[in-house]
Amino acid sequence: MLATLSRLVSRIASRSRGMLAPARELLRSLGLSPQASAWYVFLIVSVGFIGGMVGIMFRGGLQLFQVVYFASSATILDIARNLSWPALLAAPAAGALIAALIIRFGLKGSPGEGMSEILEAVVLKEKTLRVRRALWKGLSSLVAIGSGGSLGREGPMVQISAALAGRISEALRISAERRRILMGCGVAAGLAAAYNAPIGASLFVMEVIIGNFAVDIFGPLVIASVVSTLVSRGVVTGAIYEAHDMALVSAWEFVPYLALGVGCALVGRIFMEALSGASYLFGKMPLPFFIRAAIGGLCVGAIAIKVPHVWGNGYEGVNMALHGEIPLALLGWVLAGKLVATSLSIGSGSSGGVFTPTLFLGAMLGAAVGTGAHSVWPQATAGPGAYALVGMGGLLAATTHAPIMSSLMILEMSLNYNLILPVLFCSGTAAMVSRALKRDSIYTGRLRRRGVDIDLAIEETALEAIHVEDVMWTDPPTITPRTPMRTLLDRFLTMRGESIHVVTEDRRYVGLIDVHDLVAAADQKDAGGVLIAGDLARAVPHVTAGDPVSSVTEQFWFHEHGELPVLSAQEPPRFLGVVTRRDVLRAFDREVLQRKLLTVRYAPGDPGQAQRRTVDLPAEFAIEEARVPLTLTGRTLSEIDLPHRYLLTALSLKPASPSEPEMIPPPADRKLAEGDRLVLVGKRRDLARFARG
Repeated sequence: MLATLSRLVSRIASRSRGMLAPARELLRSLGLSPQASAWYVFLIVSVGFIGGMVGIMFRGGLQLFQVVYFASSATILDIARNLSWPALLAAPAAGALIAALIIRFGLKGSPGEGMSEILEAVVLKEKTLRVRRALWKGLSSLVAIGSGGSLGREGPMVQISAALAGRISEALRISAERRRILMGCGVAAGLAAAYNAPIGASLFVMEVIIGNFAVDIFGPLVIASVVSTLVSRGVVTGAIYEAHDMALVSAWEFVPYLALGVGCALVGRIFMEALSGASYLFGKMPLPFFIRAAIGGLCVGAIAIKVPHVWGNGYEGVNMALHGEIPLALLGWVLAGKLVATSLSIGSGSSGGVFTPTLFLGAMLGAAVGTGAHSVWPQATAGPGAYALVGMGGLLAATTHAPIMSSLMILEMSLNYNLILPVLFCSGTAAMVSRALKRDSIYTGRLRRRGVDIDLAIEETALEAIHVEDVMWTDPPTITPRTPMRTLLDRFLTMRGESIHVVTEDRRYVGLIDVHDLVAAADQKDAGGVLIAGDLARAVPHVTAGDPVSSVTEQFWFHEHGELPVLSAQEPPRFLGVVTRRDVLRAFDREVLQRKLLTVRYAPGDPGQAQRRTVDLPAEFAIEEARVPLTLTGRTLSEIDLPHRYLLTALSLKPASPSEPEMIPPPADRKLAEGDRLVLVGKRRDLARFARG
């Protein structure tokens, strides 16, 4: 059976490559680029549709497996309650064993680290999410969860959606930055399909995965999430968790909600440490991977004898807590049992998510706090269900360190916005206390233990998006190798820099001459009549125009000079220009520190030469494309006198007629027509004044 599954998964993965090749050729034959905005939006919508379909198929597959495995269509909790204790022990153990064998046979190794693996692919770019691997892990997760493993089903949905988005991007040769965003769209689409929460899913990617709230990232994520939600709602409609008629009763409730936030932080930290400890203990066992997984399943079955609520992802148990159907005496057992069972399932190697189990723990803790508070202050507090809902957001924020996402996710899943203030308050408190206890979230902890600092990785990712060609100086001072030393001295006296590059007439790079080397050579008697520039040139490391700025910083670290030559990648290499420390610092300033600087590239001198410079404009300046006001049509630019009347400069003119090309620079004697557009640079208030006419 496993051999048949292996051939099926491999065939699906290989056909995904073959099916995308004709699409790429079709775009090329139509003269369209996958980078075009229209096609980019189409890809975003496609990723959202794929995420919704993945959610539908995984839910259906999970239900089908449970029917086959247990010969019952009841919920996983009802199935667990009706099984004998030997069956409770055997069912998750056998399921974990089968799931591990699927991984062993299909991937020849371990299942990987779930969301941490996605973080590496999207943020660090050190891994590629392969469709074949994601499909095998999804099948393994389906078996592990369907047989009673304490795991979340959102994990495989997210990974499959992200892997398919990455595969589409690679096949269509999308740029690296847009590929990263599309993979984030896959994560958001998978999460939205699991919980019908498009805004929360988008914020999850922005807060937890990418760590960036830029509008050009948020837009694609929302589109993909909404499309995924619309598709999945064809099967699952309404709220995921039933939380009707819950509201804040009095302001005094913020006292127990504060206690709940602190409690969520403590339980969240215990949960993360338990996950780490279980993984460490099972990793030390001198047993095959599939045997360790079976032991983990056996332990989950043993816990289910006392607390059957720990089976599966916990959906039924959460709804029971929201309805106040679990007594206080049992809540503590259910909370502890689920925490241990999830840690054992993940630690022993079963593949699945921790998102839904986290919500389960938060619901149990919140219900316990709510039951106690309501028994003490029945007139001033809501029932345990409201606290269970708030606790879900609090524990989610404590483990992810993302309070905004956690709050909106809970409100979307329950469709109850009456508790928005308590949810925000509890989530913010939990995230703050949890981060004070330890800086790592549930997803970054594994990366940190391997020596990966995800916070620094986000900064490096920002610099990865900028290449040397974006900041290089293409016309630095150069001389030929046979330039006499006396001429070289005169050249240094007339320039402000401390170094000059030696380049042959056919643009081959020889080396760099530093002013200190020149002074030392000048001290030698009669050196001026003997030495030439080629004798003084020193070999230095070089970079290429396509290198990311982040790699250039490493070169500067070991290089004493303030600039590096940029050579072409072709053979033989040709000198293209230089990149300076100032260029790199400006890129860091703009991309990482988010300074409000506008960098403009321009071509000085002869337009036929490939010379480029950059200049930073202050924050109050902008470059905008504006439609010519009707009051100015029929007049020329010289008559309007933009520099004096509006304090603006026109960079180009885009005629209304599609048959006329863009005019750079705009002709001063051409009469402006209705529908013409001008690209202008100036202060924002002056640009607004021009737009008003």
